[in-house]
Amino acid sequence: MLRLIKSGSWKIGEQIPSENFLKNHYDVSRLTIRKSLEKLENENLISKRKGSRAKVISRRIIPKVYFSTTLDDPILKKKRKSIVTNFKIKRSITSKKFMEKNVFEVTRFFFDNDRPSFIAMGQVLVKSVPNLTEKDFALQKFNNASLSEILVGKFNFKIHNQKITSSPIILKKEEASFFKVAQKTPGTKWISFFYDNTGHLLFIDTEISLKNINIELYNKNIL
Repeated sequence: MLRLIKSGSWKIGEQIPSENFLKNHYDVSRLTIRKSLEKLENENLISKRKGSRAKVISRRIIPKVYFSTTLDDPILKKKRKSIVTNFKIKRSITSKKFMEKNVFEVTRFFFDNDRPSFIAMGQVLVKSVPNLTEKDFALQKFNNASLSEILVGKFNFKIHNQKITSSPIILKKEEASFFKVAQKTPGTKWISFFYDNTGHLLFIDTEISLKNINIELYNKNIL
């Protein structure tokens, strides 16, 4: 099936044969077919909808990658709020790829149940979103959204790839003050680099938390 997709025999946009047809054609069990289709879907080659046949959406494998963190608590998310504490244009110090380029830098404090949860710091290329303002981050409907969700939802960013790194850190004075802990308390910092489909860096999202962040994989397609 992969060969048929890559060769173009199964064209992009066309539905592929039914599970029953594929089971008989390849003389395998229905479970084998379903696992094969699931693998193709996880590689973003096909899309599946309940009640209809799968459709080819790409000939290039882009693995879906999932990562989980200890912040993913649905109960806390219902009571989450954020406050913009800093918004300005400056030269980036986070990434060499942003050096020599002006960026919007925004800092947000996130609270769960009115308790300090994590700090989010984003850097967005000025030319990517020239009319970005602090109000875009302060709107009520975006209070529970990450920087990537705001940019994708409001500015129609087409993000092709996200590369994530994480590391343990020691909190600085300002960070320790937010979490109301002693200075030099251990924390976790993870940085996401977002690229468009031409490989150009669009923005960087950094988050700091006292909680342990378990990143399982390092690439996530969110087209």
